[in-house]
Amino acid sequence: MLGFIFGTLCLIGFIAVWRRRHGWGWYGYGPGPCGHSGRGGRSGWRRRFGLYRVFEELDTSPGQEKAIRGALGELRAALAGLRPQLEQARQGVAAALTSEPFDGDALERTLQGRIAAASSAGPALATALAKIHEALDADQRKRLARLVDALPYGPAV
Repeated sequence: MLGFIFGTLCLIGFIAVWRRRHGWGWYGYGPGPCGHSGRGGRSGWRRRFGLYRVFEELDTSPGQEKAIRGALGELRAALAGLRPQLEQARQGVAAALTSEPFDGDALERTLQGRIAAASSAGPALATALAKIHEALDADQRKRLARLVDALPYGPAV
């Protein structure tokens, strides 16, 4: 009986340490070692984990990883300016849907301005891809192209 109780306590302790180490806190509450609470703040962790998987697949060196992370950080900063534009586009679509007679012209005017703003992201994307291209060798570029081609977000049929 004593062995069963001791084993149960060890299991509870192991789970508690494991949860704290992975930033989950108790029952998803409280900050973990990474500073986020474990509730809703996990997207950064998922993004980094996905990037680690890509780095592992490409077999990159630490210098290449640093260059790629830098290029993606610059792209993220450039795209952050588009967030207000996307919010305004969302509000325009919602207003068009709630208006009693559907006003397609107003919706089109709203979206045209936002599409023009979104097209400004093209140079930032091209710059980031050029830096990533420069950081990788030919074999790694081929593997990255296969990964990009295998993404599940293809054209809707």
